[in-house]
Amino acid sequence: MNSPKISVIVPVYKVEPYLRKCLDSIVSQTYQNLEIILVDDGSPDNCGAICDEYAAGDERIRVIHKENGGVSTARNAGLAAATGDWIGWVDSDDWIELDMYEYLLKNAQEQEADIAVCSRHEVYRDRQVTLGWDNVEPLDRETGLKRLLENGAMQNTLWDKLWKRELFEGLSFPEGRNYEDIAIMHRLFLRAGRVVCLPGAKYHYVQRQGSIVADTTLNNRLDHYRASKERYDEMVGCWPELEPLLLQQCVASAVGIWCAYCYNPKAVRRAALPRMKEIATFCAPHVEGAAESLGLGLAGRLVLRLIPYPKWWAFVLAGMISKLYEVKHGRML
Repeated sequence: MNSPKISVIVPVYKVEPYLRKCLDSIVSQTYQNLEIILVDDGSPDNCGAICDEYAAGDERIRVIHKENGGVSTARNAGLAAATGDWIGWVDSDDWIELDMYEYLLKNAQEQEADIAVCSRHEVYRDRQVTLGWDNVEPLDRETGLKRLLENGAMQNTLWDKLWKRELFEGLSFPEGRNYEDIAIMHRLFLRAGRVVCLPGAKYHYVQRQGSIVADTTLNNRLDHYRASKERYDEMVGCWPELEPLLLQQCVASAVGIWCAYCYNPKAVRRAALPRMKEIATFCAPHVEGAAESLGLGLAGRLVLRLIPYPKWWAFVLAGMISKLYEVKHGRML
């Protein structure tokens, strides 16, 4: 096996309590031919100074300090600076097993894959859940896209994967919005001839308050729907066989929007209402099909039935259902 360079890109913003653990796990990798790019996105705490401290002690580390522009601008800055043959991403509040990149690269080379995906640990305050695969599973392009759209073991995340550098050529993350990974992921998979899924759980994904995924603001959830709907518009013409999966992810995103609507300021709700009506019109014909395939529990299925109705009473009911779900499970729908 040859020893190509891996560029590991880490966007950094307001993660001071987590950053050292993250960086220690990267610099201590068993695979040493790394280029580690830390993008300080104008973090107001001591993250920038911590990045500089680590760079002073490890010549593989490059630090980019920039004005705050959001995670997409940080990802784009890191990608523009990367010179590696492969690209890895680590979120700065997470950490990785010490052999993660050796494991991913070895299997990618053996399977002649353009993307290697490892299993992962999702770390909650009171528990840890491991998700992934039981065996090595090579996938062709169509099967890889299908697994991605199913949003099961294969998630729309950058960080549990190792990517061939050329997959990103000419692509950039959409700036000024969240869920930039959903917006670009399908394009990367469309370019990949082969994906390999691996049983080893090498990534520790920390579920914490303050992260984008935990953000229940209406605008954040509308960003999620926008990414899902744009993906549908891009792919449905060329991949009609994947239309049911594309649609069900749009509908699943709408569930989250209905749940969050009532918990946002009046001005935000009023401004979003025309968009809510558009979402209801698009999703309503597909609610029945999504109910059968999404695998939602009782709470999710109840909210699903409210999506055709962009009315105050439907939003109130969805919000109540979501709040009851939160009491039982510790998080909103």
